[in-house]
Amino acid sequence: MPTKSFLKPAILNQAVAVAMASNAPKKMGAILFKKNRIVSSAVNNYNRSHPIQYWAAKNAAMIFNEPHLEKKVFLHSEIFALIKAKEDADTIVVCRVGGHGGKELRDSRPCRICSEFIRSCSTVVHIHYSTPNGFLYEYWGE
Repeated sequence: MPTKSFLKPAILNQAVAVAMASNAPKKMGAILFKKNRIVSSAVNNYNRSHPIQYWAAKNAAMIFNEPHLEKKVFLHSEIFALIKAKEDADTIVVCRVGGHGGKELRDSRPCRICSEFIRSCSTVVHIHYSTPNGFLYEYWGE
């Protein structure tokens, strides 16, 4: 059950800044942390893919019996941040922005592809994500 994010405003503002750096129509960004220290950050990229993204999309399509998911091979910010990380992380902050001026928060809960990948292929258990009403938190541990 999601609850209000407890992260400091400075961290949430960093997530907004990362999302705004995306050149994609849906501007999304993700920041990975390990014990409150940034491990990596990334934005979604509709012009690039990666073998791990391709595998994650095909895997999610099979698990959820949703063939359309395997076409979503562009780099998702969450998976791109995990690819770029040089060490394990425990927390991810995902943000999507849009609207007039490009700073309005949008829903950014990880999609089925990213959710499955985070749960099965990473050490991340603390998930923070933007909504139009602020950031929410979920614990995805055992």
